[in-house]
Amino acid sequence: MIYCNRTMIYNFFGGFYMTEQNVTARKKGALEIFENIVILFFVSSFIGWIYEFFFYIIVEHRVGNSGFFFGPCLPIYGFGALLILLAVQKFKKHPALVFLCACAVTGVWEYFVGAGMYALWQRRWWDYTGLFMNIGGFVCLRSVVSFGVGAVLLVYLVEPLVIKTSERAPSGIRHLACFGTTAVFFFDAAMTIIFRVMRF
Repeated sequence: MIYCNRTMIYNFFGGFYMTEQNVTARKKGALEIFENIVILFFVSSFIGWIYEFFFYIIVEHRVGNSGFFFGPCLPIYGFGALLILLAVQKFKKHPALVFLCACAVTGVWEYFVGAGMYALWQRRWWDYTGLFMNIGGFVCLRSVVSFGVGAVLLVYLVEPLVIKTSERAPSGIRHLACFGTTAVFFFDAAMTIIFRVMRF
């Protein structure tokens, strides 16, 4: 006969018993994973902003905020990074496959975001018209290849560094960083809607 009480939960899928401590540990693990995703999103969004900032200085000789938001954050890079990490999970040991997969993922992602924003506001935040193998001016071979290279750096350099730093940080600092950056992000989004979107 098996006796069950509130301190024990039967896991029918795994076929083993979990104590409250096990459940708590699993919840903490899930929270850490979520926080790592949030941190990766904002780090990638900031790196994307830095990349475009210097790109426009070097290529177009101008200084300005090319992003949709007011702050140094390009969410298209953040979401793109998460899509890449999700897509390449099964073949991280093969850099060439990571590069090719990232080229496909970022190409589709950039096209639909660019086309979607144009359909909503009749405005282009980037325009590849005239560049080799461009599709509607929303994506081109140069952008796909550059994002593929960036994806390799993301998978083998940025993600491991972010995860390692996050895991070493005290949980309180990690919670504060996630909450603080998320709060600033939504404040920026609200200001963008009020002062930019509503004027289009």
